Amino acid sequence: MAMQGRTAVITGTARAAGIGQACAKLLYNKGYNIVGIDNAEHEFAADAAWHTAEQQAATAAAAVAGSAVAKSDKPQPRCAWLKVDLSQPDLILSVPEQMQQLGVKSVNVLVNNAGISNPYMQSDSLAERAALWQGYIATNLTAPFLLSEAVLPLMVQGEGSIIHVSSTRALQSERHSEGYAAAKAGLLGLTHAQAASLAPKRIRVNAVLPGWIDTSGTPEDITQEQHEWQWTGSVGSPADIAELVLFLADPAKSGFITGQHFVADGGVTKRMTYPE
Repeated sequence: MAMQGRTAVITGTARAAGIGQACAKLLYNKGYNIVGIDNAEHEFAADAAWHTAEQQAATAAAAVAGSAVAKSDKPQPRCAWLKVDLSQPDLILSVPEQMQQLGVKSVNVLVNNAGISNPYMQSDSLAERAALWQGYIATNLTAPFLLSEAVLPLMVQGEGSIIHVSSTRALQSERHSEGYAAAKAGLLGLTHAQAASLAPKRIRVNAVLPGWIDTSGTPEDITQEQHEWQWTGSVGSPADIAELVLFLADPAKSGFITGQHFVADGGVTKRMTYPE
């Protein structure tokens, strides 16, 4: 059965406390069909647990009204999950065919969120460092490029939106983070290059740069001092990034924005620090 209405393709959606799943939930609740892609199994399905309190109340009210549900012509959004190793180019290129088998006829939004999250590549072995480097580039940079190219024929011209999830480490670094920083910085170049190339199709491309986002699922482990390091008074949540992604996804709200990158880090990258 064909998916009706708007469709968002989001990578890195299997992690319960992750940015990808937060984006999937928010866009689903805003009426988007969701195609989630991850190299891990998705151990869930979109159901009432994904619905906001407002939606649950509306559903309950419609049930009381009896036939009101049946009279609604608005299609309910659907979700589908694909297990794909995004470090493998051949598997990435097979994604459009898999989506079409799921009933996807067009794509409005692509969120390239999946990636290797550990930024450190410490090793005394050059061979190991080389392998780590290749892994960062393959998953965090090459995969977003290839998936964008693969999905492009399905994207809706005039309102399509590609969103790359980069990192503030594209702008600043710690020791031994060369691979991660280079890949995430590469996404910024990819963003404005794709924005230029896709401008004739009126497909927008932007990047989001999260700072410290709590994806641990155990917020109690973050100290008060760590929260206060952020000018906003707290470490960010996946929902914070999802809201920014939703804004960039909607051509009615961000239609004049393309080729840009947006930092969401509680102000940390603007801190001026000195030696103790």
